[in-house]
Amino acid sequence: MRKNLLSLFLGGAVSIAMLSACSGGEESSGTSNPDSGKTYEISYSTWANPGEPAYLGMEKFKEIVEEKTDGKITVELFPGNQLGSTEEQMEQVKLGTIQMMSSGNPGLDEIEYLSLPYLMKSNAHWMNVLESDIGQEWNEKLVSEMGIRNIGILPRGPRVISANKEIQTPDDMKGLKLRSPERDYYVQTFEALQANPTPMDFGEVYSGLQTGVVDGQENPLETFYASGFQEVQEYVILSNHMYKPAFVTINDQFFQDLSEEYQKVLVDAAEESEAYTDEKLEESEQTMRDEIEKAGVTFVEPDVDLFIESTQKVRDTLGVKTWGEEVYQQIVEMGQADL
Repeated sequence: MRKNLLSLFLGGAVSIAMLSACSGGEESSGTSNPDSGKTYEISYSTWANPGEPAYLGMEKFKEIVEEKTDGKITVELFPGNQLGSTEEQMEQVKLGTIQMMSSGNPGLDEIEYLSLPYLMKSNAHWMNVLESDIGQEWNEKLVSEMGIRNIGILPRGPRVISANKEIQTPDDMKGLKLRSPERDYYVQTFEALQANPTPMDFGEVYSGLQTGVVDGQENPLETFYASGFQEVQEYVILSNHMYKPAFVTINDQFFQDLSEEYQKVLVDAAEESEAYTDEKLEESEQTMRDEIEKAGVTFVEPDVDLFIESTQKVRDTLGVKTWGEEVYQQIVEMGQADL
């Protein structure tokens, strides 16, 4: 049985809340819940669009929280980057303008760089690292330095490449104008695969593909499908080059101001929404593939070993730079472990 990641995210916070409750001594209201009578509103934003498994997980979170608190905590969801870019949403969570977000940005490089190409074999391997002593140190750093905490993840499928040409090997990617996020590990990954990575805001990708500004893009299959890219792309290449879940991030001050009971409600809801998202991912995979193929898109299974070999230097260089040689080697072992 794996350890509960969410309890690790809570770390010392619940203990602090418990001590505060004990030190309060009197409960003038006569109730065991210090939140009794209070109401809270959570604005919860995301890049994900309605219908995507990650967004379905957020809907499940909302349902559970509102039910378990008898409506004392309400959750308003903001899909599709309605509240700004990921960076802008992260800043809003830090400031407390909004309370929660889910995105591929965990707020800390040490966590985000687990997305290095072919470093993690699955979402379960991410969990293997995040539940380790190393992962716990990162989460404590996130709270102390950033004022935010991750209370869970929403699983996403492996990232794949789409293009208007068939790709079997890295040689087939020479000169391909491939939209990628601006982070160095994305850019260096696709440079190592001989493509021409082209940073572009996600909201511009569909029109960029449609007009030929870029030749292809990379994302989990569920994002490809939900964004309608099957209308403007001919091939999906199952490169599975990165696993990168969405992180459920909350303003720490908002979290600390809740009673222990309500903190537990949020953490339990995040755990249940993770499992629900994973279930929906599995259920939807074949349906998505069928629908994408009906749209005329061909799925390609490339020689992944060549992709792994071509990106080795990216993993090693950025891995050592981010964590140091010793910790990097420990992460490699955890990321490739037999689970």
